[in-house]
Amino acid sequence: MRALVVRAPGLERETVQAFRKVDLDAEVVCPVELVPLDRPKISVELLSEYDAVAFTSPRTVEFLSEEEVKELRRSDVDIAAVGPRTREALERAGLRVDVMPPEYTTGKLAEELRQYCAVLALRSRRRTEDLRRALESYGVKVEELEVYDLKPKRVEVNPREFDVVCFLSAFTARCFLESVDPAEIPEPAVSIGPVTTEELRRAGLKVVEAEEHTVEAVAKTALRVIEA
Repeated sequence: MRALVVRAPGLERETVQAFRKVDLDAEVVCPVELVPLDRPKISVELLSEYDAVAFTSPRTVEFLSEEEVKELRRSDVDIAAVGPRTREALERAGLRVDVMPPEYTTGKLAEELRQYCAVLALRSRRRTEDLRRALESYGVKVEELEVYDLKPKRVEVNPREFDVVCFLSAFTARCFLESVDPAEIPEPAVSIGPVTTEELRRAGLKVVEAEEHTVEAVAKTALRVIEA
């Protein structure tokens, strides 16, 4: 049984391993490339304006310099991770995670961060506005610092060769559908979360959403779809 997994680059091996645990052979396709952006550097001085720093992707951590990681360690801000992958990336960099929501969405992350007065969110240029809107609704001052961008690229793959196609973000789903006719995708497709689900439904696809917003949950959902 074969699964095609659509996601941004950087975690291909971990993705394949997660699917292998449920006896699915996964092929990862990346319809985007990651591009670092010019931006203000993270420093103790910059961080002094905030109570917490929020990370919504493990890739954001990868774009920090060693000096910026040291500055985060030196500061007294709390560090928030949207989910376990992001937490693992932060811990590998030597940073302690103080906040992580029980459900791995930006909305739930905002709920955990509403206790703070000011939050700096390190994000992709292709971010959704969910985190900002939710934090502002709680009266939290929030600034978003764009760390990297996602540049679409064409992919050559035939979805019909797979038993199921899984999507791990809304933007990579959109880019994938610029290369592939939605009619070629086996249905239902599997989505990691509500924003991705909405993107796929706009393309006319039937979708099953994973119960948790993790790669492991997507793999389990993919197996159920195949066996249904």
